[in-house]
Amino acid sequence: MSKQNNIFQRALEAIVEGRTRQAQRYVAQFERSHGHDRKVNGR
Repeated sequence: MSKQNNIFQRALEAIVEGRTRQAQRYVAQFERSHGHDRKVNGR
């Protein structure tokens, strides 16, 4: 059972990591297309 949980955990982490990269690319593209040079909330 431990090995099966490990497989599911690794699959979930891969999905989350992929979504994180996808979101980062989307934000970067949005900033390029809208000319935003500042960070979120002006920080």
